Order: sequence, then structure tokens, then C-alpha cells
Amino acid sequence: MKNIIRYGFFMFTIVLTVIGFSKLINSVDNGTDSANKYLRISMGGSMDADDFRIITEGYILSNIILGGIMFLVGLVFFCFCVYKLLKKFN
Repeated sequence: MKNIIRYGFFMFTIVLTVIGFSKLINSVDNGTDSANKYLRISMGGSMDADDFRIITEGYILSNIILGGIMFLVGLVFFCFCVYKLLKKFN
């Protein structure tokens, strides 16, 4: 039972790291798409260019922050799991 929890947490950290990395890589595309969706739905399709740029940068920044947090937490716990597994086998 203890091994299932260890390897399950190990797999969770790998998945968290990969999701965070992909969120970082695709942050510009996702942020631009979110800003375009906001422009279409909330603003009726028209907005000042400077305001749209600020909204786009905000969406991109939020994607970068979320992806960075997920990637960092996943990577830290991944290193911790690898250390614990290597310590167990020695």
C-alpha cells in the first residue's frame, strides 16, 4: 500500500510538471484566445486598441504565472520523490 502511494504521488508530480510546462509554452496563444473571447462576448466586438493590449497582456501574464507555479511545484515534488525513491533502494 505504501508503494502505491509513493508511485502514485510520483506519477502525479510528473503530470503536474508536464501540464505546467505545456501551460507555459502555450501561454501566449491561450492568453490571446482568451482576450479575443472576452472582446467578442463581453464588449460586443469593439474596443480601443490600448485597452485590448492591456487585457491581452493580463491574460498572458496570468497563464504564465499559473503555468510557472504548476511547473515549479511539480518539479520540486518530483525531485523530492526521486530522492526518496533512490534513498529507499540504497
